Amino acid sequence: MTTFESLGASRVFDGLTDEDKRAWLQESSLRDVKRGHPLARQGDPAVAFYLIESGLLKLVQDTPDGHEVIVRFVREQEPFGGVVSLDGATYPVTALAVEPTRVRAWTKDRLRVLLEKYPQVRTNIMREMTAHMTDALTRVRELTTERVGQRLAHTLLRLMRQCGRPTPEGVLIAHPLTRQELAELSGTTLYTVSRTLSQWQADGILQSSQRQLLIRAPQRLDELAHSPAAADDQH
Repeated sequence: MTTFESLGASRVFDGLTDEDKRAWLQESSLRDVKRGHPLARQGDPAVAFYLIESGLLKLVQDTPDGHEVIVRFVREQEPFGGVVSLDGATYPVTALAVEPTRVRAWTKDRLRVLLEKYPQVRTNIMREMTAHMTDALTRVRELTTERVGQRLAHTLLRLMRQCGRPTPEGVLIAHPLTRQELAELSGTTLYTVSRTLSQWQADGILQSSQRQLLIRAPQRLDELAHSPAAADDQH
């Protein structure tokens, strides 16, 4: 798949012709971000809009007590920095490269001109921002109402949708994730995540190897996410 075929399939460009999409990409600049380095930092003025060409970003937010909370992951074809379309906005999160990541970037001024010419993209960006907000609110509800096993199952299901790759053995969450990251995403402890994953591996639901997870039984994982009786009984 060519770069145009990949990025042109992004939901950001829904409703545009191929010619329009090429015009957008021609106005972008390329930026490579090394693993562990930030693309943007929380609180900095929003100066550019980004579209992920390859790699993976981890969005984290600083808490008042100095901790970092993982908000979500951003994969290929997904945008970051939609707030740049709002006047005077700052980045609400820090975007860190989980692995070497390449992005397409549009400066604030360049984006303003393009959005005037292609207003559909503004609608698409707002839709993506709304979807991310809805996802965040869903996670808040899970943290306050669901058991640990359910929350971890929901986290894995989201990761399957975001960066899962079908294989003959199941769905592979291809990007390496530490168990600490899974604990933060699920609102629980490293010990609980390790214990639960070990049990689910013994039950044949998943397989864990070298920080990669293979979901062998997605249906059973979905049942765990939606059945309190089937999930871990710890809060």
